[in-house]
Amino acid sequence: MRLNATALIRSAVGVVWLVVAMTLGAELSAPFKAYLAELTGHHWVSKSLIAAAAFVLFYFLLKSFGESRNILRSVLCLVVCVVLGGLIIFGFYLWHFLNG
Repeated sequence: MRLNATALIRSAVGVVWLVVAMTLGAELSAPFKAYLAELTGHHWVSKSLIAAAAFVLFYFLLKSFGESRNILRSVLCLVVCVVLGGLIIFGFYLWHFLNG
C-alpha cells in the first residue's frame, strides 16, 4: 500500500487547526473543557485522541484526491500553519495572562 503524501500533509493541516480550535474552545468554554475532561480523565488526553482520530478520518477522506506535483509547497503550507497555530495559541495565553 502506497501512502498519499498530499493527503497526509493536508490531514496534518486540518488537525493543526482542529487542535487550535479545541484549545481555544476549551479555554473559553468551561462546559466544553469539562466535557473533554470527562471523556478520558484529562482534557489534553481527549484532545490528543480526537486529533489522532481526525487525522485518520481526514486521510481517508482525502486519499482519493491525486498527489500534488509540488510536495515542497504543501510541506511549507503545513509549516506555516503550525507556526501560525502556535502563535495564535501563544497570543491567546499571553493576552489571558496580561488581562487576567
